[in-house]
Amino acid sequence: MRAARLAPALALLALASAFPAPAAEKPPLRAVLVEAEGREEELSAFVARFESDLSDGGKVSLSDARLSGSSLGSPVAAPGGEAARTFRAEWPGEAWLALSLSPCSVKISRIQYRDTTPEGYAYQRVVENVSVVCDATLRVVDSATGRERKPLTVTGTASYRRNEGEDGETSELEGTREAARKLAKKLAGELKK
Repeated sequence: MRAARLAPALALLALASAFPAPAAEKPPLRAVLVEAEGREEELSAFVARFESDLSDGGKVSLSDARLSGSSLGSPVAAPGGEAARTFRAEWPGEAWLALSLSPCSVKISRIQYRDTTPEGYAYQRVVENVSVVCDATLRVVDSATGRERKPLTVTGTASYRRNEGEDGETSELEGTREAARKLAKKLAGELKK
């Protein structure tokens, strides 16, 4: 009877050992955002979406070193120099990044028409069609060699309707977030090369 109870357990052990162990998951590549230029509100929205999309993709993790006081200048000029070694020790990563966010182009067309409230009062309603285009460029530098890769450029767009005078985010933020989403995808592909 004892052998009858052990038989299923032994069968499960034999079956489990027949399957290979899952391969260890490869850790994400690390990128360090060293410098960024652009309007503060759009830059903040861009970096938040960029970091979120990279994290969600699981292939690249982003460290934000903008407040370190460093720039890409001296580490790129002398990748074996003291400045580069110090920066590499404090901010480890496979790539250093410099972001340039151009001012967004916003076009608004207005449609005005007569409308009536539920109570029967007439008024003029104005609806705005908003079209936003935002350009972003990312310089990518190999942190080990100081070699700069071809810059990655994207254009983020957004189109929507709103009633004139509606409060909310500025129009540029949606286009900026779209550019960040596209650039995160491009960066993940670039770093795998």
